[in-house]
Amino acid sequence: MSESRTYAPVVAEVTVPAGLARAFELYTVEQASWVTEGHWLGDERPAAIVFEPTTGGRWYERQPDGTECDWGRVLEWDAPERLLLAWMIGGDWQFDSDVERASRVEITFTEVAAGQTVLRVVHSAFEAHGDGGESVARGVGSVSDGWQADLNGLVAFATT
Repeated sequence: MSESRTYAPVVAEVTVPAGLARAFELYTVEQASWVTEGHWLGDERPAAIVFEPTTGGRWYERQPDGTECDWGRVLEWDAPERLLLAWMIGGDWQFDSDVERASRVEITFTEVAAGQTVLRVVHSAFEAHGDGGESVARGVGSVSDGWQADLNGLVAFATT
């Protein structure tokens, strides 16, 4: 019998130079414009990263040629303050259609001043990926190439 391993959540946070509604829009509508190079499943930068705004909605990328690559599912959509997503990309960095083998990504948006919103990502439950949990946790937790890098890209995009 193998032992189950647990992983600490990965937390990334930035202050976006935008109000609450705009920060939410930057994240949920304009993500393809700022996502870190190579953080997609298709062959090139997606034309769009889509969050269907309903519980059970798809979370996917659409390539310029129209090809779609699933990333996960929307578990909760509480615009513009919070999203809860099922991360259905396994340790092999391919889509796994079984939501029971998905980790969780909670994204919160908190306006702290006029035109300033803290965006916080907490990625947890890596154990759901089984043997791939360590790879996913290590990848998304990388300061230079994980969630923090993506959020830094969002801030850079928002200031241009």
